[in-house]
Amino acid sequence: MQTMDSLQKRIKTTSDLLAVVKTMKSLAAVNIRHFDQAAHSMMAYAEVVEQAWSVLFRSGGIMLPTPRADKSVVLVIGSDQGMCGQFNEVATQAGLSVGKRLDQEEFKATFWSAGSRVGAALEDSGKKPQLHFSIPGTLGGVDRVVTQLVERMAEAKRDGTERFHVVYNAQNESEGYSPKDDRVLPLDAAWGKKLASAPWPGRCLPQALTPGEIMFSGLFAQHLFVSLYGAITRSMAAENSARLAAMHAAEKNIDEMRTELQGNFRQTRQNAITGELLDIIAGFEAMT
Repeated sequence: MQTMDSLQKRIKTTSDLLAVVKTMKSLAAVNIRHFDQAAHSMMAYAEVVEQAWSVLFRSGGIMLPTPRADKSVVLVIGSDQGMCGQFNEVATQAGLSVGKRLDQEEFKATFWSAGSRVGAALEDSGKKPQLHFSIPGTLGGVDRVVTQLVERMAEAKRDGTERFHVVYNAQNESEGYSPKDDRVLPLDAAWGKKLASAPWPGRCLPQALTPGEIMFSGLFAQHLFVSLYGAITRSMAAENSARLAAMHAAEKNIDEMRTELQGNFRQTRQNAITGELLDIIAGFEAMT
């Protein structure tokens, strides 16, 4: 049977843990807003970049080649931190499915990982990542990771890798988050033709004054940056959404446990008081 002292210690520990969980909930809610705003801002910029592509292809400044290489890369984005439910497991399984599909299409899939937990999950599944990147803890560190990824992608492309997929979790209204597969490369002729024939939002069609190769080089770098930055920020927003849900469930369980402990403490104290009263009565009766 638990003593009053042990129950008081457990109640204090539970209360401290509840305070930590509430703090983590608040941080997750703030992070969701920051990363979600960054992702939406990047989506707006992506539309501008897409319009610039449209101008380039309308002018006939360059023709996209048909990809011939049979190598591909699947970047799976997860998290470095835990306490976010099945977040990393969902991303890992989605990445493995994309890799399997690419292998069936005879594109040899190589895995990259962003986030230590998803990297470990891929390795446990027999697909050890060739390259690993850390997920920043704040929005300010996303630029650094994206720059590293762009550099590595450029190296892989020079080595003959034509296909590049980014797999990550993104928020949705029905399930909280779900996996997404963005094909970043190749930029094929069908994609260029679609942009060239897309309706222009204004009345006057712009003209490209920059030479086609120079404009293509600049837009290609922006395309990679926009795609990767958007994927990472959406993944981080979904990660914090998953953590918020996990902390909400933990808060409920801890609160129920504390209520139960407080009830046990009151019952134990009442039993102790009753026992003391009975001892007093028994002593009084013995004296009389």
